[in-house]
Amino acid sequence: MEQSIIYVLAISGKPLMPTRRRNKVWYWLRCGLAKVVSREPFTIQLRFETTEYRQPVTVGVDTGSKTVGMAATTNGAVVYQAEVHLRTDITDKLTQRRQYRRTRRSRNTRYRAARFANRRKPAGWLPPSLRSKAEATVKAVHFVARVLPVCQVNVEVGSFDTQKMQRPEISGLEYQQGELQGYLLREYLLEKWQRHCAYCGAKEVPLEVEHIVPRSRGGSNRVSNLTLACKPCNVRKEKLTAAEFGYPKIQAQARVPLKDAAHVSTLKTAVVQRLQAIFGTDQVDVTYGYETKYKRIQVLGLPKSHTNDAVAIACVMGEVVEPCAVAHQLRCVPRGNYQLFNGKHSEHKVWAPRKVKGWKLHEQVAAKGQVGYIGGRRLKGSFVLKDLITGKTILEVVPSKLRRIARCTHGWIAATMQFTEQEGGASSPGSSRGVPAPQNSWK
Repeated sequence: MEQSIIYVLAISGKPLMPTRRRNKVWYWLRCGLAKVVSREPFTIQLRFETTEYRQPVTVGVDTGSKTVGMAATTNGAVVYQAEVHLRTDITDKLTQRRQYRRTRRSRNTRYRAARFANRRKPAGWLPPSLRSKAEATVKAVHFVARVLPVCQVNVEVGSFDTQKMQRPEISGLEYQQGELQGYLLREYLLEKWQRHCAYCGAKEVPLEVEHIVPRSRGGSNRVSNLTLACKPCNVRKEKLTAAEFGYPKIQAQARVPLKDAAHVSTLKTAVVQRLQAIFGTDQVDVTYGYETKYKRIQVLGLPKSHTNDAVAIACVMGEVVEPCAVAHQLRCVPRGNYQLFNGKHSEHKVWAPRKVKGWKLHEQVAAKGQVGYIGGRRLKGSFVLKDLITGKTILEVVPSKLRRIARCTHGWIAATMQFTEQEGGASSPGSSRGVPAPQNSWK
C-alpha cells in the first residue's frame, strides 16, 4: 500500500514540500521538533528553522454544479487529490423560508418589519445557491494553498462554450467549420442526450449527429435542432421529422437547456475573478472540457472521475504524472439551524440546543465498528449516523455509544477515499505503457 502524504509547514507558517518519510515525521513529533496542525489532511508545522526551498505546484480545478474535483501536481507526481461536494439544499431552504413568511403575513404573529431598501443588487451579484458554490470552490483552492506552495491554478469552466454554440457566427467561418467547434458541439450533445441514441436508447454504440428537422425540410444547424442517433435509426428516419418518426417528445427535450451547464457557465466568471484576486491574473488559466478529456484518455489513460479530470487539468499537454492512491473528500455542511420558534402559530420555542449531551451535528464519530458523522437526532434520544462518503444513513445509536474522531472545521466534513488499481488511482499510467514512473525529489 502506498504511504500517505504528510504536508509540512515552516516555523513561519508558510507551506513547504510534502513528504512520505513517516519515520522522520514521528521522530520530530516525539522530540517536540514539530506539532500536528491538522489531521485531515495530516499536516505538521516545524518548530525549528529550515531552508524554505519549494518546487512549483500546479492546482487543477474541475468546476461543477454538484461536485468539484481538485488535484495538485509537482515534479511528475500528484501530491493532493480531493472531491468537494457542494450544497444543493439552499434553494429548497429559501423556498421554505419564503413560504413561512408569506403565511405569517396573513395572521397576527411575530413578523419583522417590511424592508424595501434591500432590493437593489450589487455588481457581480449571484443567487444564494450559486454564491455558495462559488465560495466553496474558491475556499477549497485556498485551503490547498495553505498546505502546498501553489504557483499556478488551472480552472476548467465547462465542457463546451454555450455562447458560441448559440451564435456560431460570432467567431467567423474558421471557428464554425474548424475541428475545434465540432468537438465542442459533440461534447455538448453527448452530455445533453446522456450518450445514447435519442430514438431507440442504444448505448455503447457509434452515435451520429442527426437533425431533428432535416435540412431538406427547412431545419437548421443550430444545437436545438441536433440530437444523437445510432446508424440504423438515422437511416430509417431519412427525411422525416422527429414527430413524424414517432418521437414527438424529442423536439421538446432538445429545447430544454442543461441546468448544470448553465450553473457552471454562471459560476465560472465569479470563480475565476476571485481566484485571480488571490493568486494574481498571470497565475490563473482557464481550460475547457475537451482538452481535459484528451489529456485524461490519450495521455494519462485514466478512467472518468472528478479527481482524475482535475489531474488532467493540472498537467500540461503531453505531461505524464503518477496518480495518488488516496483522495480526500470534502462535504460542505450548513452552519446550523437558526429557527427559534416552531408550531402551527409559531408559539413554541425551539428546545434543541446546539449541543445535545456534548455532541453537535456533523461531528465525525465511531460506533459499533463503523465510522460516520452525526446527521440528525431522533425524538427517542438516539443519533442518526451517516456515511462520510455517500451521506446515506448507516445506523442509529445512543450518545453513550459514540466515540468522537473529529469535529467539523472550515465548514465541511473531511474524509479519505482509497482507490484500487482498477479505478485508476493507484497504478501509474506511465507504468502501464512500459515507461518507468518518474522520480519525485520531494519524497
